[in-house]
Amino acid sequence: MNASRSIRWALYYVALSAVATLVGGGLVVAGAALGLGTAYEQLADGAALGSVVGTAAPGLAVALLGALVWAVGSVAAFLKVFTEAVDEQMRERFDSEKVKSEILSVLDDRLSDVEHDAEETRRKVSELKREEVANDFEFGGE
Repeated sequence: MNASRSIRWALYYVALSAVATLVGGGLVVAGAALGLGTAYEQLADGAALGSVVGTAAPGLAVALLGALVWAVGSVAAFLKVFTEAVDEQMRERFDSEKVKSEILSVLDDRLSDVEHDAEETRRKVSELKREEVANDFEFGGE
């Protein structure tokens, strides 16, 4: 793979993982805003730990979902880019029409060589026959 294609695939990966990071990060921030601020105020005011956890739970769940979206999104971006890059490289390297064309080219060259050899053999056989006829004529006339 050449450098420009590698850079293109790398940028594609960065863009996809950036989307996963932004969505995941947005969910983490939303989770923090949803319940963690209020839970911290309750904890600072001396509220019972059970009520603080109850207040923070929805925010923590959204924040955890954001972290999960980021992790899965980053891995999915890598897998998507990697498989597409490999598929592109394989299609280019193992193009069936290109392979057929190369095989036919080699076969044409070999067939041409065989035809040339056959013509050369015919020519030599004809020369041998002429020499044999000439020798028969020379010896037959004495």
